[in-house]
Amino acid sequence: MLDDLLEFEGNPDICAEDPEMQAAWLASHAVTWAFLRDFTRAHKCLERAHRLQCRDGWITSCEADVLGLEDRWNEALKRAEQAWEINPGSPHAARSLSASLLNVGRVEESAQRLSAASEDSQSYEVVHLACWYQCALAETLDGGGRRQALDEALAFAERLPALAPLADRNPRRFFSRIHLDIAGLADDHSEMERWAEEVRIPFYRKILANLRQNPKGRRIRLPFPRAIQKHEACLPTSLASALATVGERLNPDVMASEITFGGTAEWAAAGWLEKHGFAVRFFAVTSDTATRLITNGIGFVLTFEGDDNAHAVAVTGLDEAAGTLIIHDPMAYRNVEYLLEGFAKSREPLGIKGMAAVPPEKAALLDQLLPENDVAIMTAAQSHRKALTLQGPTAAREIVREVEVKLPSHPGTRLLRTIQAAEMATRAKRYAASSNC
Repeated sequence: MLDDLLEFEGNPDICAEDPEMQAAWLASHAVTWAFLRDFTRAHKCLERAHRLQCRDGWITSCEADVLGLEDRWNEALKRAEQAWEINPGSPHAARSLSASLLNVGRVEESAQRLSAASEDSQSYEVVHLACWYQCALAETLDGGGRRQALDEALAFAERLPALAPLADRNPRRFFSRIHLDIAGLADDHSEMERWAEEVRIPFYRKILANLRQNPKGRRIRLPFPRAIQKHEACLPTSLASALATVGERLNPDVMASEITFGGTAEWAAAGWLEKHGFAVRFFAVTSDTATRLITNGIGFVLTFEGDDNAHAVAVTGLDEAAGTLIIHDPMAYRNVEYLLEGFAKSREPLGIKGMAAVPPEKAALLDQLLPENDVAIMTAAQSHRKALTLQGPTAAREIVREVEVKLPSHPGTRLLRTIQAAEMATRAKRYAASSNC
C-alpha cells in the first residue's frame, strides 16, 4: 500500500486526459487515505475530484465514506443521499446510504429502502445488502415483526444464486452461511443443521452438537440499544450496551470526550463511572461467571488484549442450548456468538478480563455472583496500571505489596511483581543514563 500511495503522490494525474476517470481515481484514493486516518489528504483528493465537475455518484459515495470514517455520519448521509439520487439502485450508492442510515440509528429505514431497491434489481451486491439489513432489523425485533423480517431476508437469500451464475464452491458456501444465519436468528435448529452441513465450519458443528445434547436450553437476550463505536471508543460504547441491560443509560460520546485519548483506559472508565454513581467490578471471565451474570440479568464488558492494542465488546446474552455467549461488538451492528467452552480453560495469570457496572442497589448482587479473589486480583492489576501511569513505579509498589499480603501465591500476584520489577529496572537505567550525561 505504501508503494501505491507514494506512486499516487508522485503522479496523481495519471488519468488527466479523462476527467471522469481522473475524478474517480482521486475519490478512490481519498477513501484509502481516510482508512489510514489522514483526513487532510483525503479531503484534498475530494476537492480536486470535485473541481473536475463530473456529476458522478461514485465520487459522492466516496465522499460519504470519508465522512463516515471521520464519524461525521449526518454529513455522510447527506452525501450518500446525493449519490443515490445520481445513481439510484447502484451498489456503491446503496452501500454508502445503508451504512450512513445504520450509523445514525435508522436501521428500519435502511432495510426498507434496500428492499424496495432490490425488487427489480439484477445486482447481486444490492440484493445481498437487502438480505443483510433485514437480518440486522430482525435482531432488534421480537414476535411477528422478527418473523416477517426473516421471511424477507430468506426471499432475498434465495435470489442470490441466480444473480451469481458463475459462482464456484466458495460463493455457494457463502450462500449457505447466509441461510445458516437466518436459521439461527429464527431459532430453527433443523434448518441450522441442514445448512451447517453445507458450510462445514467447526464452530457450527460444535453448536449443533451442543443443541442435540441440550435441546431445551434457554436463549437469553438481555435488552439493550445497539450502537456502533466512534474511533477508539470501543470501551465507552460497550459499557453503554452493558449498562442498558440493567436499565441504565450512558452516553458513550460524553464519556469518550472526557477520558478517551488513543483508547480508553479501563481504570479511567471505572473512575468515571464511580464518579457518576455506579458500582464497578473487575473480574476474570469464565464460563461459570458469565452464565451467572447473564442469567441474573447483568450484561458486562469483555476485553481482549494484544501486544499493542485491545478491544472491548459487550456480553448481552446467553444461549444455553447452543453453549454460546451472545456478544455485541461495537465495531459492528449485529451480534456474534462465542463458544462458552472457550472460557472454561484457565487463562493464567490473570484470566480473560471482564468489567461489570451496575447501579448501587445491585452492587450486593454483583458481589455475590463474582469470585472474591478474582475481583481482588483484577482490581489490583487495574490499580497498579493506574499508579504506573499517573504516579510512577514507586507509588505502584505499594499496590503490589498489598496484594502480596492478601494473595501471596496467586499467579496474578507473581505477574504484578514481575511488572513492578521491570518498571523499577527501567527507571534505574534511565536514571543512570541521565547521570552519565
